Amino acid sequence: MRHQQAARARQFAPPVPDPFHPPVPDPLVLVRPTADLLPYVDESRLAPYERRRAARLPAGPRRQDYLAAHVLVRLCAARLTGTHADTLVLAQHCDDCGRDDHGRPFLPGHPDLHVSLSHTTGAVAAAAGPEPVGVDVEDASAAVFDPAIAARVLTPAELTAVRADPDPARAFLRLWVRKEALVKVGLGTLGRLRELDLTGPAPPPGTRFHATTGHDDRLVAAAVTRTITADSSGRTRTTHPGEQHA
Repeated sequence: MRHQQAARARQFAPPVPDPFHPPVPDPLVLVRPTADLLPYVDESRLAPYERRRAARLPAGPRRQDYLAAHVLVRLCAARLTGTHADTLVLAQHCDDCGRDDHGRPFLPGHPDLHVSLSHTTGAVAAAAGPEPVGVDVEDASAAVFDPAIAARVLTPAELTAVRADPDPARAFLRLWVRKEALVKVGLGTLGRLRELDLTGPAPPPGTRFHATTGHDDRLVAAAVTRTITADSSGRTRTTHPGEQHA
């Protein structure tokens, strides 16, 4: 028991600064099983709105996935800010309905750090970085290729590539998670996914895709950052991510 408590304490402690290897201001992207994060729920000091939202979900996997994602995003942010995860306040805002109990996640105390989170059955993903970041994860273990759904969200070139893949269900999810990640950085909407063609070798201009870590073979995940540009006054600007339901 003491060993487990010590391990949890280390996870929530800020990293020790290394003067010879300073941290690189790049996104930190993690994918973890939900079960790995549940021991940290109490230490994370979730906000009242997060507790209320979790309580409205059915007890069991859905609630656990929600809580685990909100823990993991704090751990990602803590590693980049050098702070304790239990001191970070995570807020959310829905640009569609204006409510603050879901939607785009952000850290009021760290306006220059961008975060994103996602969850699927039994697994969660989170990302944090100095640029707008989006992450998505899906469970491919029981995925079935649905031509009707694919036709609504894929371009003709993407649909051709997916149909030709030996595993069209997984091929579809590989595109889906990337498109979801792009939506979360404000590049597109769920209703216009057919306008995002990802068959080329490079991501859309001004974006970067990142490798995810820690997921097993049943999971498909993607993370993307969007470059912050400067307007004519020299101030940085970016579109708010379209993350509405995490």
